[in-house]
Amino acid sequence: MAARPQDAPPLIVTPGYVGPDRRAPGLAGRLRRERFGRVCTVRGLLTLALAVVAVTAVVGVALSRARREPVGSALAASVHAARSIDAGHGRIARSASHVGSTVPPTTVPPTTVPPTTVPPTTVPPTTVPPTTVPPTTVPPTTVPPPASAAASAPAPPALTPQQLGAEALALVRYPWQKLPGYSIEFEPSSDAPAPGFEGNTTFTWGQPGGTSVLYVFPGETVQQLAGITAFEIGHEVDAAAVEPQGGHTQIENILGIHPASWAPNCDCAEQGFLSGWYAAAFSDYWSPGVGQWSSLAPMPTGAVLAAVEPWLNPTVP
Repeated sequence: MAARPQDAPPLIVTPGYVGPDRRAPGLAGRLRRERFGRVCTVRGLLTLALAVVAVTAVVGVALSRARREPVGSALAASVHAARSIDAGHGRIARSASHVGSTVPPTTVPPTTVPPTTVPPTTVPPTTVPPTTVPPTTVPPTTVPPPASAAASAPAPPALTPQQLGAEALALVRYPWQKLPGYSIEFEPSSDAPAPGFEGNTTFTWGQPGGTSVLYVFPGETVQQLAGITAFEIGHEVDAAAVEPQGGHTQIENILGIHPASWAPNCDCAEQGFLSGWYAAAFSDYWSPGVGQWSSLAPMPTGAVLAAVEPWLNPTVP
């Protein structure tokens, strides 16, 4: 017997096909056949019911924690629960969020931080004093005047006879101030008794005392005047000490000269008399000297000087 088309397996072409195990007659077969078609609807209702129970449990827990914790913590837990549920169930998440919103939100007043006012710092300006560079003073260059100008320059004022005489006496080493009653004077050459007369001494043989007058000529140097002054002092020493103590005879014997007269008997030149030779030797010994002045004998040196020297510095009584 050929099978009916509804019983043939190759004819199952749709999901609504009911096989022979579900085609039993009667109420039992009908119930079996209804089960397959409604099983999906029943499962969906069961899933929805379980989801509602889970949401209710979560909301209960959140409300319980809201009673134990501060409002801020409950609100945070409710929001956290709503976000957790929203991850897998969008509609229930919106319901949970609505339940959580029944807790009054806590209004936290905003904290107002007063602005910090920093007083402006005033830096005084730095005043740098100006640098003053001292001017460089270049000393003027002194150019020596030409020879002609130097020759035409006025000569310094000449010294008076007394001033030049004081300088001349400073060059005489003999202590003439110790001669008793003796003095020295300096006068201009215009007062001389004769032209070319340089000096004159008044004395007395055999005793101290007298005066020497020196006549100063224009252009005469201090050294020349000092030599002539010592020459006149030699006349005073000769008259006060050499002649009284027999020095004339000893000097004549040393020189080997025995003149008829020791000195001239006038105010005249003495180059040819032993009085002039002694005065010149005395001047050369105690001052710049007059040099080889005598025409009778040379100035003493060596052994002659050693023999005559005691009489060049005799003891004056």
